[in-house]
Amino acid sequence: MHQKAFSFKTEDSHNQNEFIISSSNIVAHGLIDSWPNLWGVNPYPKALILKGPKSSGKTFLAKKWVVKSGAKTLQKNHELTEDTLINHLAFIIEDFDSSWHEEKVLHYFNSINENDRYLLITTTQIPDIKLPDLKSRINTLDVVNIDMPDDQMIEILIFKLFSHYSIIITPEIINFLVKILPRDCAEIIKSIQMINDYALAHKHKITIPLIKKALNV
Repeated sequence: MHQKAFSFKTEDSHNQNEFIISSSNIVAHGLIDSWPNLWGVNPYPKALILKGPKSSGKTFLAKKWVVKSGAKTLQKNHELTEDTLINHLAFIIEDFDSSWHEEKVLHYFNSINENDRYLLITTTQIPDIKLPDLKSRINTLDVVNIDMPDDQMIEILIFKLFSHYSIIITPEIINFLVKILPRDCAEIIKSIQMINDYALAHKHKITIPLIKKALNV
């Protein structure tokens, strides 16, 4: 059996060849690609929130934007100095959630806005913000969503995950997996890994009966 052991990555890749464009992310990809055009809405036309589930491509798009804009990544304990604001046209806050100090984020936001700089915030889910001033600003921003993967994306993802490691599967198997796998990229990757591990352990090629046993479906 010509099959290799492999380990899939659940984090986003910055390899252009690994990013799959489909109806679930085409708007987000287009906005990042067309920056600084079509960016944000009033009263904060230079700020944007990119929201999507884990392993949906947020990190890929964020890194692509960093390369394109020269954006400075802000950390939770970062000091945003005047020199930093002068030397950078754009800034990014990645993985914004409840662990961020709201006063610090508000300071970042106000400083960036007052200096007419660009800001991208990525998040899996906008947290329940307690600070009124920050909440009002975040609620005003344009939010671009990366939706759960559609059938087209799942088909391509399954094909890429298997073919990259020289595993041959039929269209019938791909169609079966599209029907049974969750609409979650991280879970799809884990499921394919389970199928591969099971096939290797049993020294058997990948078939629908094997998939059912591997995933207990």
